[in-house]
Amino acid sequence: MDNDKEKFADKLKISVEDNSFIRVKLSKYKGDDKEFENIYVTKIQTTEGVKLSFKMKYKTRDIVKNYDCEKGLKLADEILGKDFFSATLFTTQNDLTLDYSKKRVARLYIKKPSLQSAEIKPHNKIKSRFVNPDAKYFHLLGITTAEGIVKADKNDKFRQVDKFIEIIDSLYRTSDLQRSDEIRITDMGSGKSYLTFAVYDYFRNTLNKNLSLHGVEQRDELVNLSNNIAAECEFTGLKFEKGTIDSISHTKSDITIALHACDTATDDAIYSAIKSESKIILLAPCCQKYVRKKMQTPQVLKGIFKHGILEERLAVSLTDGLRALTLEYFGYETKVFEFVSSEHTARNTMITAVKKGNSDETKLHEINLIKSGFQIEDFYLDKILS
Repeated sequence: MDNDKEKFADKLKISVEDNSFIRVKLSKYKGDDKEFENIYVTKIQTTEGVKLSFKMKYKTRDIVKNYDCEKGLKLADEILGKDFFSATLFTTQNDLTLDYSKKRVARLYIKKPSLQSAEIKPHNKIKSRFVNPDAKYFHLLGITTAEGIVKADKNDKFRQVDKFIEIIDSLYRTSDLQRSDEIRITDMGSGKSYLTFAVYDYFRNTLNKNLSLHGVEQRDELVNLSNNIAAECEFTGLKFEKGTIDSISHTKSDITIALHACDTATDDAIYSAIKSESKIILLAPCCQKYVRKKMQTPQVLKGIFKHGILEERLAVSLTDGLRALTLEYFGYETKVFEFVSSEHTARNTMITAVKKGNSDETKLHEINLIKSGFQIEDFYLDKILS
């Protein structure tokens, strides 16, 4: 490390310790992320004590991450001269700028202070997250950097994972599973397994449950990748295997997850969840084609649904509505709502179901009325359940 960088690092550490620190700006970013611009570091007071707050500024968004002072100082030292080639430290005594030349030679410049206040600001609006970007699996899956910073092009995916854990937590807290020390979860079509790892981490390490999570995926390379990451993270209760939704044996599963299961694969997942006596079911259906091929639009509605795009939306609504009614027939309390956007689709309908009681025969009457009204012989799920 060159002498001027050592001086800058020492001044930064001393200013944080003696409360003369106001803020640091890291600029001249030369890393791979084209959206990343600079970082502003300030000192804040949280319920856990004084922290260094890093505001990562991108072209279209800001991301804030708070660190203990020691860890924050270490991070600043690591990225200065590696990713950022200019830094200005504002203190009540001086402004200190460390600037790197084209040949990566650091030079320290000292000026009179341009700012006066070193007051530590309270940080009362700490965003509550259900997942931690510092988690090792996020880095291994390419969501975050080694420092736990969410990559610009993965910010939507990170928010989606966080929102999903919020949803599954709210369902868990309204279910009988709160009284269970052991929980078994099946993720059908785990894909790249972002959500699978976050679900395991939350139930095992946040809720301290004795957990067994089984991920099923068709692609060998994703199964191998996920198993390797699970081993590296020492997630002993998390296993992945190659298979399809309709090939899964109906062993006991307390929670069943099936996201982006195409067309009737969602129905296969519902069938499996019911047979395995799942207490909680989470579905994000896509490509609902089966019902559209079978339905006949009632005469009174043909003027509206003569347009292909509207007929397609009607078929999607019918399909997911009949799925929800079927789950209610089997004693589940259901909700259908829009899930946060992802890299796969602009909008996602999510169906959630929590087991509440015995079968509700009135739902069967509703299902039959709808089938009759649209001349639907079957909507696949009713056929495989029968």
